Amino acid sequence: MKTIKLFLLLAALAPFWGCASFNSGDIRVERATARAMLEDKEIVPFSEIQVYWMNFPYRAPTDSIGEGSTRPKKIKPLPVEPADAAALGRKAREVFSEAGLYDKARGRGTLRLELTSFGRWTYGDLFRSYLVDTSFIFLIPSSLRVNYYLTADFAVSTGTLRVETEARHKTTFHLLMAPLYPFFSPGARENGLLRQMLWRSATDVYAKLKAAGAPPRDLPPKAAQPESETPAMSGPPVQPDRTWLPEGQPLEGTPASSGPAPVPEKPDQTWVVPAAGQQPPALQPAPAAPAAPATQEPPKTAPAQDEPLDD
Repeated sequence: MKTIKLFLLLAALAPFWGCASFNSGDIRVERATARAMLEDKEIVPFSEIQVYWMNFPYRAPTDSIGEGSTRPKKIKPLPVEPADAAALGRKAREVFSEAGLYDKARGRGTLRLELTSFGRWTYGDLFRSYLVDTSFIFLIPSSLRVNYYLTADFAVSTGTLRVETEARHKTTFHLLMAPLYPFFSPGARENGLLRQMLWRSATDVYAKLKAAGAPPRDLPPKAAQPESETPAMSGPPVQPDRTWLPEGQPLEGTPASSGPAPVPEKPDQTWVVPAAGQQPPALQPAPAAPAAPATQEPPKTAPAQDEPLDD
């Protein structure tokens, strides 16, 4: 019995420790730039850092069943949990403070960091779809990929500058990955990846600040998110002439009118329906318009012979 219980316990814990995560992307920090940044004491730091994190939710292949292929459902980004956004803000301020690019007391200008993740998942998402639909993944390796895109915007005297950083987070599920889980757990690897992206962004921001040769300035306010493209449903422009409701009962959502109910017009009864086998009467041609009378000129008379001609 103890052996069976142990086996069942290990099988139940397999989804938690039968995986390992690996990071990739252009996130390496140039040592020369990092050394110059840490030794530079003349650079003017930022006084404020704004952090935003939007995520495109994870969708399993079976989630699109029933949506159709002609007009598939458009996936929209959603804000991450407040705890995750707050943790990212603390990491950003800590990294840029260590890099000498953030000082709330003596700094100037604003730095706006926007992180967008694509397909970021939680264990709750996997238990609702991925681990249930593909339970064979612990026998045949399977992987999930999450992409991260980080932008850093700041303003100088010459205009607004931007720095972009991209990275990928890959998690492989298999029973043989269990020994690697303590060293490559998904949560720890994601935290390390985000910190590395922040350091790479800090060095790129420093390089552009030095190239601009001007202290940072305040950024214009962030543009509001566009509203939904789906138009709102509206009611009929006018009240219909007749309804199937009992007499005197108004339509739902419309106030009862004190005046008499509108009476529909009597339909036109001038149409003639020919009997079966009878040819419809031929259309008579329209009478031609009378021609206008021609104008006649008076005849010209020749001069008499006995009258003398004028000289």
